[in-house]
Amino acid sequence: MKFAHAFRERLQNDGYPAEWVDAAISYRQLKKCIKKVERELERLGLDVETLGQALRSAEKERDERHAEYLLLDPDADASRAPVVFEPKLLIAVDEATGAPLDARLSPTTRDYLQQLALSKPAGPRVAQLRCLDSSSDQDSSGGASPPPDSSSSAPCRPLFRPFRMVELPLTSDSEFFGILQTELSGLAALQSRETARLSAQVTALGAIVSKATEPTASKADLAAWRRVFELYVDSQIFFSTATGEQQRDAATAQGLLSRFSDELGRQGVARGFKRKESAAAFERFVRLNVEMLLSLHFQEINDLAMTKILKKFDKHTALNIKSTFPATLSRAPLSLHPVSTAKAICQQLSTSLLPLIPSLDDYLCPVCFSISWRPIRLRCNHIFCIRCLVVLQRAAQDHCPLCRGNVVMEADSANLDPALARFLQRYFPDEVRAKQRENEVAVGVDRYGESFRETRCVVM
Repeated sequence: MKFAHAFRERLQNDGYPAEWVDAAISYRQLKKCIKKVERELERLGLDVETLGQALRSAEKERDERHAEYLLLDPDADASRAPVVFEPKLLIAVDEATGAPLDARLSPTTRDYLQQLALSKPAGPRVAQLRCLDSSSDQDSSGGASPPPDSSSSAPCRPLFRPFRMVELPLTSDSEFFGILQTELSGLAALQSRETARLSAQVTALGAIVSKATEPTASKADLAAWRRVFELYVDSQIFFSTATGEQQRDAATAQGLLSRFSDELGRQGVARGFKRKESAAAFERFVRLNVEMLLSLHFQEINDLAMTKILKKFDKHTALNIKSTFPATLSRAPLSLHPVSTAKAICQQLSTSLLPLIPSLDDYLCPVCFSISWRPIRLRCNHIFCIRCLVVLQRAAQDHCPLCRGNVVMEADSANLDPALARFLQRYFPDEVRAKQRENEVAVGVDRYGESFRETRCVVM
C-alpha cells in the first residue's frame, strides 16, 4: 500500500479528532508540488542527475562549488517569528563573463544562465580555489595563475578564480515550503492547545486526589491511590529511566499502558476506592493516559509523513533538503520545536500529581529496608528506625552506614524525630502498625530468646 493512502487511512480510522486531521501534513498536496518543482527544473535543463552532480561538487574537497540550495536567507534574523522558508537555488558563474562554471550543463542551459547572470547586478566577488596541474600557467578562462609555492611539494598549485552566485528563479519550491511552513506552524499551535488542555486535567485531578487522600478525612483512599501511582511509576509507560529518560515510541507505550491497566485490574485496585470521586478521578487518570498515547501516535505519523515527503522531494529534484532541513529547523523559533505533549504532561504528573501521595520508598530505613518507624535522625541528618540504631550501638558500630560519619554511638532519645513520626503515622498507618508488631517480636526475642516467637504465634 502506498504511503499516501496508508497515511490517509490512519488519519481517518485511528480515532483522531477532526481538528487534528485537518492540521495533519497534507502529503498528497505536497507530492503535487514536488512534481511542479521537477517539471520547472527540467524546463531549465536541470535534470536530477545534472543538478545532483552540481550540488554534490560543493561537498568535494578542493573542488569548485557549482551550485548551492538554501532554505533560509543566511543573513536573515534567525530569531524572527514565524520562521519563513526562503528557498534559493544558486548557480556559480564566472565573475567577469557570467558563464556557468559547471561544464556539464547543456549549451542551452549555459546560455540561459549566462544571460541571467549578465542581467543581474554583480554581487560580491568570491575567491574560488581550484587545483591545477603545476605545468600549466593559465586556467581555461585565460587568467594567469599566481607563482607556485616553492615550499609546497604538492603535484598541483592553487589558482584563485573570482566567481559569484546567481539565483535561479523558481516558484514551485517556494509553494512547497510555504505549505510546509503553514502546516508546521499549525501542528505546533495544535500541540500547544492539546498540552494546555491536558495540563488543566492534571491540575483538576490533583485537587480531587488531594482531597480524597487526606488522612483525616473519612473513607480516605490513600492506600488505593498510592498503589495506582506505584504501579504507574514502575510501568514507565512513556519514558524509560534505563535509557536516560528517552521517550518511548507509540507502539511500546501502548503495550505498557495495556499491561498497566491489566495489572490494576488483576490487583483489584479500582475496587479498593471508598469514595465515588476517587473512582471517577481514576477513570479520568486512565483516560488522560489514553489521550497522551493518541497524541504520541499522531506526532509519529506526521513525523513519518514529513520524513517521506522530504525524501521524495530529494529523489525527484536532487536538492538534498533531507540533510539540511533539520539544521534549518534548528535556526527556527521554538514554536516549531514544541516539547511533545506526552513529555510535557508526564513532567507535570511527576511534579504536581504523583508527589501528592508520599512514597514509602522515600522513608525506608537503609538498614532493614522497612519503614523508619520511631525514626532517629543522626547528626549527619540520615534517618534510621530506632530498632536498627540500637542494633548498631550494641555492635559498637559508630560509622553511619550511609556517610561513614562517627555519629552512631552519640545518638540518644534526643535524636528522635517526632514530627517525622507523626507524618509516617498519618500517611503510612498500615506500614507503621506492621513495623510496630515486628519491633515487639524483636524485643521479645531479645529478652526471652527465639522461643518467644513461637509462643507468640501460638497465642495469636
